[in-house]
Amino acid sequence: MRRWTAGALVAFGWACAGAPPLPADRLAQAEAEVRAAQEIGAERVPQARLHLQAARESIDGARDVNKDDPEAAARKLDIARAQAELANALAREQIARTETEQAHARLDALRTGAGSMLGPDSGQDLPGGAK
Repeated sequence: MRRWTAGALVAFGWACAGAPPLPADRLAQAEAEVRAAQEIGAERVPQARLHLQAARESIDGARDVNKDDPEAAARKLDIARAQAELANALAREQIARTETEQAHARLDALRTGAGSMLGPDSGQDLPGGAK
């Protein structure tokens, strides 16, 4: 009788335990990368938005498969982190491109404005050493 009681308690305890928890460190890393990508503006960059959505879906998928396959859940979290990192990098690249284009436009405006103010025969140098 004791064996049956002990076995029943173990089985009951196992059933109540449910799914093992997701690897906390991997989940935290993936969610942190998603937040970082959102904060930098990945939603406004089409390619970055796709990778950010894929990261969110991977996190959701990890939660779904965790009960049946904890190793697959851990892999999905790693994929989610990588997707979010890529979204972050793509957003930063777009920000850098936009800032570069704006700087070029300001430089062109300065050159054009300075050239018309000095005149072509003034003999004075323009910014950057141009005459």
